[in-house]
Order: sequence, then C-alpha cells, then structure tokens
Amino acid sequence: MSVYVRTSGNIQEQVTFQLQADAVLVQAAPVQNTWYTVLNTQNARVLGIAYEVAATGETLEVRMTIDGRVFTPSQAAVAGTDYYIKKDHTADWGFALPPDVTQYINQLSFLFDCRSLKVEMRKTTANGVGALTCRVAYQKR
Repeated sequence: MSVYVRTSGNIQEQVTFQLQADAVLVQAAPVQNTWYTVLNTQNARVLGIAYEVAATGETLEVRMTIDGRVFTPSQAAVAGTDYYIKKDHTADWGFALPPDVTQYINQLSFLFDCRSLKVEMRKTTANGVGALTCRVAYQKR
C-alpha cells in the first residue's frame, strides 16, 4: 500500500507500507501482573489488534506505547472470547477495549502510523492458568 505524505511545502513523498506476518503471542500459564511483549518495532502502521484468554474471570490489559505515549485499556474477559482494540475518539483520542464483542473486526479496525510501537499484554487477576493470546496485524515502511 502506498500513500503520499507532505514532507515540506508542496513536495510530497510516496511512502510504501509492506504487510508483515502478524505478531502473535501465545503465553501458556501466564503469571499475574507480568507483561508479555507481543510486538516491539519502528516505522509501523497498525491494522488491528485482537486478543483473548483461555480462562474465565480474568481481567486483561493491553499496553500500547506509541511514540512514547502509553495507552493501557483493560477488559474483564470470558474464556475463548475474541476481543479487539478500537480507536476511542471520546477519551483523549485514546484506545478502548470494546465491551460489545459481537461487532465485526472491520467495524473496529483502524489504521495508525507510528515511529515506535510496543504492544504488551497481561492479566491482572489469577483465576486460572489459561493461555493469553494476542495478535497484531501491521505493516512496515
């Protein structure tokens, strides 16, 4: 995918983003309050973030550090249910974990470009030993 960005004045530069293999975390028997890194990269465009846990009654957090700014939405999760990060335009242009998991991913997806990106995941409760799973779809330029 190519986009044109203004570099100075009226001069535009074509920037091409190349699709990467999804960054995937599957953490068996996760330890409570331990952050697990899913992706740590530079010059990226995020297409979507999905996650789940294989234990009921866990509270999950996905921490995204984007160009030095940290967002950490949380979600009370049900075992085996897919959750998706969405752009939240009401809370300081941050991110939210939607409570309505019946929405399709194309309704929740968003694009954002960043110079640096780190995505991490953890559970803040200890109600089971089910695996944490997180997937980040992204492109790099």
